[in-house]
Amino acid sequence: MTDRLGFSLTQLRYFVVSAEIGNISEAAEKLCASQSTVSSAIMRLERQLGVQLLLRHHARGVSLTPSGRHLLREARALLGQARSLKAQGDALAGDTAGQLDVGFFFPIAPFLLPLVHRLAGERHGALKLNFHEASADRLLEFLRDGRCELAVTYDFLAGESRFHPLVDLPVHALLADDDPLGLVGPLSLDELAGRPLVALNAPSVLRHAERMFSRAGVRMPRVVTTTSIETLRGLVAAGAGFALMYQQARTATTLDGGRVREVELVGDLPPATLGAAMMPDLAMSSRGRAFLDVLRSAVAVAVAVGARPAQVGAGQQVSTGRQVSTGRQVSAGRQVVVG
Repeated sequence: MTDRLGFSLTQLRYFVVSAEIGNISEAAEKLCASQSTVSSAIMRLERQLGVQLLLRHHARGVSLTPSGRHLLREARALLGQARSLKAQGDALAGDTAGQLDVGFFFPIAPFLLPLVHRLAGERHGALKLNFHEASADRLLEFLRDGRCELAVTYDFLAGESRFHPLVDLPVHALLADDDPLGLVGPLSLDELAGRPLVALNAPSVLRHAERMFSRAGVRMPRVVTTTSIETLRGLVAAGAGFALMYQQARTATTLDGGRVREVELVGDLPPATLGAAMMPDLAMSSRGRAFLDVLRSAVAVAVAVGARPAQVGAGQQVSTGRQVSTGRQVSAGRQVVVG
């Protein structure tokens, strides 16, 4: 038993047209193929199916055998289903309406996803977005198995996927608001390494932090882990240590009433690029393009009203002034997280 069919839709079409016309030569002309090509294709089909489909009459064309008459109905139905499938595929490829599954690296999602959701609703009301928050490794699995078309993540977590860069984000330190170290100005990793690093309990995040300290020639500090961004901020506010973050919150207040302070870092610390990843051999759908356009605008809004400037990828220049690419005026006092 094998799943390999052995014959093609083209062979079925040649058979159906020839049977309907009753002449292979005339069928070949209609099909824009040579007579020998059509005749050979039908004979291969007969061998592959194990039955004779047509009776060849010298100078009188062809007629159906009993088996051919039965299979003609099935072949017509199958070709009809194939045309319907093609039409549905064309509609899916060219329409922004319908469902799109998008992955978000879970530390980014709380900061950027709500703005993306709002802008998508304003621009593409018929587009239904399903969001999947997951670790970097799981996001790559979602892309590979087709569960998600796109995944919003950082370049250093994108693996072998095709990455669409949107914005470069410098890393900053997060300290308790009353930590004296946060009042002295920009800090180096060496100045921070004497206290614990509060980090997300995700292997990809921890590996990235290790590489960052190694590149700076600083010993990796003791790590306190949590699985939640908001818990991380709360631990920092409570004096458990410092955190390294690319995203900026709109408020310095944590859920339990504590406060944190963002501090600039100095040294050879390359930025992380925020963008969208997808499978290298996958053609982006119209829904995917619509989402990427929304994501680009959301990032532009976030950068324009954020506390620090950033270089926007893919050739897009975004000013740190208040006029953003969506054409809307944004208030100067508001901070939106870029992730």
